[in-house]
Amino acid sequence: MHVLGYLDRLSARPGEQVRCMISTARRQRVTVDLIRLTDGGRDPGGPGFAHERVTGAGEWTPTADRQRTWPGSCMHAADVVPAGTSELTLSVLAGPTTAAAGRVQGVLGLTGESGPVATLALDELGRPCLLDGGGRPVLRLEQPLSDRRWYRLTARLTPRGSRLTSVLLPPPPARGRPAAGPAPRERAAEGPAIGVEGARDVVLAARECPHDGRRFTPRECFNGKLERPAVAGGDAPLAEWALELGPAGSRTVDVSGRERHGTLVNLPHRAVTGHNWSGRRLDFRAAPEEYGAVHFHEDDLADAGWDTSVTLTLPERLPSGVYAVRLRAGTPEGEAADHIPLIVRPAAGAEASAVLLMPTFTYLAYANERTIHEPGFVPDTGSGQRVVPGAHDRAIGEHPEIGKSLYDRHTDGSGVAHSSALRPILSMRPDYRTWMYGGPRHLSADLLLIGWLNSRLGAGFDVVCDHDLHEDPAGLLAGYRVVLTASHPEYHTTRTLDALQGHLDSGGCLAYLGGNGFYWVTTVHEESPHCIEVRRSQGVRAWEIEPGEQHHTNGEPGGLWHWRGRPPHALTGVGMSGQGWGEGRGYARTAASYRPEWSWVFDGISEETIGDFGLILGGASGDELDSHGVEHGSPADAVVLASSLPHGTAYQLAVERVWSISPDLTPTTRGEVRSDLVIRELESGGAVFSAGSISFVGSLPHNGYRNNVSRLLSNVLRNFAGRTPGGAPAARTDTHTHTHTHTDMKAGVDADVNAGTDADARRTAGAGPPLPA
Repeated sequence: MHVLGYLDRLSARPGEQVRCMISTARRQRVTVDLIRLTDGGRDPGGPGFAHERVTGAGEWTPTADRQRTWPGSCMHAADVVPAGTSELTLSVLAGPTTAAAGRVQGVLGLTGESGPVATLALDELGRPCLLDGGGRPVLRLEQPLSDRRWYRLTARLTPRGSRLTSVLLPPPPARGRPAAGPAPRERAAEGPAIGVEGARDVVLAARECPHDGRRFTPRECFNGKLERPAVAGGDAPLAEWALELGPAGSRTVDVSGRERHGTLVNLPHRAVTGHNWSGRRLDFRAAPEEYGAVHFHEDDLADAGWDTSVTLTLPERLPSGVYAVRLRAGTPEGEAADHIPLIVRPAAGAEASAVLLMPTFTYLAYANERTIHEPGFVPDTGSGQRVVPGAHDRAIGEHPEIGKSLYDRHTDGSGVAHSSALRPILSMRPDYRTWMYGGPRHLSADLLLIGWLNSRLGAGFDVVCDHDLHEDPAGLLAGYRVVLTASHPEYHTTRTLDALQGHLDSGGCLAYLGGNGFYWVTTVHEESPHCIEVRRSQGVRAWEIEPGEQHHTNGEPGGLWHWRGRPPHALTGVGMSGQGWGEGRGYARTAASYRPEWSWVFDGISEETIGDFGLILGGASGDELDSHGVEHGSPADAVVLASSLPHGTAYQLAVERVWSISPDLTPTTRGEVRSDLVIRELESGGAVFSAGSISFVGSLPHNGYRNNVSRLLSNVLRNFAGRTPGGAPAARTDTHTHTHTHTDMKAGVDADVNAGTDADARRTAGAGPPLPA
């Protein structure tokens, strides 16, 4: 892309400053302004989206140039070697994962003011070698290391010469053959001296890691696990890092007594099994001595580290909503643009009856997904459609330096467990179209819901995001009658789940308008809140966490929330049942939906099938699906109002529901692959409505919002808005006279219900609350 950028945060309040980092193909001026995203594009395959320029925010024209990103993780420790030291010994336990990578990989090295001094490394074929300051091999062992085996590597540097040794370590007795047997063979080589007088710092898992402004810039990084690195001067220990200590942070503890603690760069994988892992303990906290390794990757990225190009100050009276910082730059072919999303939350507390919770954890999980660009990718989504990457997916393939998603693998084949917001995220753009079916997904799909809310509620809703709720789980939702989710709230933390449950317990309402929600255990790094961590196991997954490594670095067990005793069914009444990217379906009403107590849900709706249309896959039930099931944790009092019509064979059962292999694992014979529309009344006076499908929001704009999905959701939100906290459920009373706390949301939906669909004819594209002058 000709112009590309990211912000220093995903959300902000009015009046706050936001830093914008910009990179361009050539040095030039870039026009920067703020726009409000008011709607998604009406053409599912087109690039359009509705927006309004925030004229009161100003316009900037900074000069930008190409900015470089330095992926790759390592450890840097400063001032380890005292001045005048002439003899040094380097030692480390190494478990490479791409030993013969076709390039040099730094393992443990010494650096000084002018760069590398000496490095214990692997050469292009995976052979241990000792490099001088210029990167030239001084000596080398002829036997290459094998992937996923553990070795003790040692390099001794003296004025008289140098010595390099490698020892293959046996597996622990509990995980293989008994420990008894012949002693491991030592392989060694001796060579000329390397002067170490200029050595000062130590680098682990890279050949060097110079500091450039506010960031480190790793070079020639290592793929694999390293454990117990140490440096000695003569017979005196200078540093020894116990990497198992403090796994939740970036600090590595020096236990030599000299306190030469190190810093991990670009968030390598901690709390991982070491050379002596026995398999008897699966929690690193129960056996820290068996979790002494760190898994480094050449493509780790925690922060792109670009210089700030411009700082924006948001207007003090900016309404809550979804905005974008727009970048525009001229090219020989015309104007190029990038739209960097920014969620503006209300200035101070609830300013409306309803709040939309934008799933920024999910946006990060899918950030820059590279599945279509990975070797061996088979272009078959089960939809029968030809897989063609759109402009943003093509750009993701052209820019591997901007990092991967949690659905990708590192170059060594291990799963990507961390994702950062401090980098350009091209899949989080208002005009993004997914390669799976050429339509909007994630943010671009959620803008369809934004457009519907603007048309129905005007200024009657606020917008916050997952990161906001995690930061303030106790207070963020206070004062709101209704919390709405977007289309795919798949990733949640303990704090966000607790906050949503607390909202319901206090009499609030939840409208879950997506599919595959509340699925994966997610944690936020305390030191780096822009980064999330997910360790996958058991569920529908692109990779599996290594044995013994399911616990996150903060100690929480990873995997599915279901296995933590918090299935999504318990919160919303539905949970993941299947997925596919074939033709969507509508919902058929159940007998329960015709009971008098639910007549308000279907007020003004005469059709028996709901949502057999839509901009996403052609139906309200599509993509990833959730269904009701008491056996899976759905409360017995949750009522199924409608179930999707049978899906074709492009849709398959979620793997956690498959207990054994049998010939009848098809949607038509099992009947489990479906979406359910579910409603539940709570003793607190609140209620839950669940759509159970990612594509549900794509049906809202159909026919200019004149459709039964739009009407049904209007009915639900009108009822929810009219409830009094702790009072009797509105479904049991006259909903037209029920009291309410805020008038803005209820009045907006009332206008829709009372005026029927004529209100839609008055809506203009992009209409919304007024913006500051």
